[in-house]
Amino acid sequence: MHDGCGGSRTADTRTAPTHRSMLLQLPQTMLVAPVWNLVTLVVAAVVVAQLVCFLVALYEMMNLPEMRRVALGPRALAGVFPDLVLETLGTVVAVLTLPLGAVPWRRVAGAAPSPRPPLVFVPGYGMTRACLWPLRHRLAAAGWANAVGYNYRTLRGDLEIAARGLRAAIEDVATACGTSHVVVIAHGMGGLVARLCLRDWIDAPVCALVTLGTPHRGSKLYALALDPMAREMRPESAVLDALADDELPRRLDVTAIYSSFDVTVVPSSAGQYPGASNIEIEGVGHVGLLWSPRVVELVRENLEFALATASRADMSAPEGARREGQAAPSAPTQRATSSSSE
Repeated sequence: MHDGCGGSRTADTRTAPTHRSMLLQLPQTMLVAPVWNLVTLVVAAVVVAQLVCFLVALYEMMNLPEMRRVALGPRALAGVFPDLVLETLGTVVAVLTLPLGAVPWRRVAGAAPSPRPPLVFVPGYGMTRACLWPLRHRLAAAGWANAVGYNYRTLRGDLEIAARGLRAAIEDVATACGTSHVVVIAHGMGGLVARLCLRDWIDAPVCALVTLGTPHRGSKLYALALDPMAREMRPESAVLDALADDELPRRLDVTAIYSSFDVTVVPSSAGQYPGASNIEIEGVGHVGLLWSPRVVELVRENLEFALATASRADMSAPEGARREGQAAPSAPTQRATSSSSE
């Protein structure tokens, strides 16, 4: 019996660490499985969405009058495959980082204080300010260190309410920095929010607006949308009709950067903003506009141009009337433009 008891104790001693390690691994297993399932779901949803957007964009492109006699072969489709894969990966990352939009922005490490105007970033449909972080970080490295990201309800929200919130954010930034020159950089639907905000705000402390992949003329893709907010981006929507005759490009410097490969803006020419400086690039998707080094350089160069123009206007205008009636140079003279792919 003694031997049996001793043998039993030996067996318990050997198995006890195994039970403890299993208990320690249990929380990890319970955490990893849901995270993995979430990532798998996001990847699958993004792949399906990208394919649908691509097919819709392809269909609309092939129905353009100038494309009806063009034969689209397998080689041409294979040529866009790498760009489509890169855009899909970028979208997956953007979706997975959406919760980080709740984190307030701080000054980028290593970025020195800058005399340049502060930047207000406005995200697009279904996004948060976290998606704009790569662009913000690169512009900070180029000397545009003061920046805030504006969050608003980008799913099943209201564009007019978002525009009023953006106005409050711009006023707060202008007051905190003691400046009448704020720059607004908006992606996708955020460009329409910015236009609604600034349309009737004659004395806005804003010297420049840059839009990236904004469907200024509406996108046929959103005719398929179920969300009323997204449907405001379809052609001839109430919001776009209200913005059709705005004179914003005559009051401040406006640059619209869009891509021929943006499958969310259908047709791609809908990314043009009448009266603004319109810049078309190739081979960059909707989310890719926030990551592309060439886009960052275009934004930087056009911001420098806008800042120089605003400074000259301030020196030549009478005190108290420097903003009102200021004519912004919408022509591409001395302005960075590009239609080449990266």
